[in-house]
Amino acid sequence: MTGEATGDAGLPLVERLLTIGGRQFRVWAVEDEEALLALSETREPFPFGLLLWEGAVALAGRLADVSVALEGRRVLELGCGVGLAGLIAASRGALVTATDHDPLPLEVARRNAMQNDVAGIDFVEADWDRWSDHERYDLIIGADVTYDRQSHEAVLSILERNLAPGGTAILTDPAREEQATFIGRLRARGFSVVLEARTVEDLVRWGLSVDVTLLTIKGI
Repeated sequence: MTGEATGDAGLPLVERLLTIGGRQFRVWAVEDEEALLALSETREPFPFGLLLWEGAVALAGRLADVSVALEGRRVLELGCGVGLAGLIAASRGALVTATDHDPLPLEVARRNAMQNDVAGIDFVEADWDRWSDHERYDLIIGADVTYDRQSHEAVLSILERNLAPGGTAILTDPAREEQATFIGRLRARGFSVVLEARTVEDLVRWGLSVDVTLLTIKGI
């Protein structure tokens, strides 16, 4: 990964070069957490979505796997942030609806799609607590969307409402404490869950790695 700072749109963005599925992608995101803290003092919500998370890299790698059928499939991305996972899905022929409650990372995600010449993504500002999408999707994806227990019910409701019959969801998280609680609630609601561990490069600490858990969820 490489990066070059830019002051575009007043954001401390850095361009990263990532090789995923044999293709190189250029992705803009914020790396300077202190700059992000300064930005948060003048706006709500806190712009977590401007960061590139290890869970998103792990999810992107999973979606690049040819064993995941994506051509022509309808994909819903929850909490897309700077849009890496949706970018990979769309590059493989999926029709992606990328959602985030914060318009700022959505704009960066749009830029990332254009920079990589990837079409087929509809960017939508959406709040899980005021969810109005009733469409059904073949695949629902999300990275780092279950770290807050207060959001679990909203995510579960979206899976129940929007996952097509026979559909699949893939969610990732670096094995936070809340993950076990979420898995238990999934199973209590009738979903089946398969866990897979992936190790990815730490995006902040050079030379280190992060273990990410992928949850493959099958509908009721």
